[in-house]
Amino acid sequence: MAQKRMFDKRITDSDRFTDLPNSSKALYFMAGMNADDRGFFQPRRLQKMSGFTDDDFKVLIAKRYFIPFESGVMVITDWNKNNYLDKNRITETEYVDELKLLKIINEKYELKNENELCLTDVKPMFNQNSIVENSIVENSIVENSSSIEDNSNIFSLYENEIGTLNSRQYEELNNFRNKLSDELVIEAINKTSDSKGKCFAYLRSILKTWTQKGYKTLGDIQNEKKDEDNYWNE
Repeated sequence: MAQKRMFDKRITDSDRFTDLPNSSKALYFMAGMNADDRGFFQPRRLQKMSGFTDDDFKVLIAKRYFIPFESGVMVITDWNKNNYLDKNRITETEYVDELKLLKIINEKYELKNENELCLTDVKPMFNQNSIVENSIVENSIVENSSSIEDNSNIFSLYENEIGTLNSRQYEELNNFRNKLSDELVIEAINKTSDSKGKCFAYLRSILKTWTQKGYKTLGDIQNEKKDEDNYWNE
């Protein structure tokens, strides 16, 4: 990974930037110094390391300096304007799913639109309203999950709420069912149905995250959310 980072004065000297709270400006510079070669960084790491608050992140998300993702990672919107790195020297980001969600317009990262998200079939983004609700912890749990009588009901639920499953998606969803409880799969389908990214890619991203975190029941998600709430209230 390149060891030097740059900041474009067209950004840092602008009225829009100088009007930011000093703590948010400091966060922007710290994120730039700690981001990987594609501009991705872990917000929780910065909070633990430097004590930035949720509000510092919220300001930069609202002003479109940062783009948050469901996985918890963020990307610096103006990364490509700030930094030009030789392609031969770039260490590729580990956040390849998130990178596929982005396009570059005038040297700035932008999220692809909803239709493009479904077509590219990769992990979708969260709503950008809150770092706590969207970027660091999972969205709140849908309280009323659908009940099931047999395995086929999960696939029927998906097709009723989201759309037709092709053979590959059917097999992939069934594989997730072997790793997660049915109540979690149903919860993920409900979350997908209620989201803007209403497609299989969105569902996959939720199930993949929950599998990686070792969730077995809805209680596991609720317990982690409580732990996160306690952490931020300390």
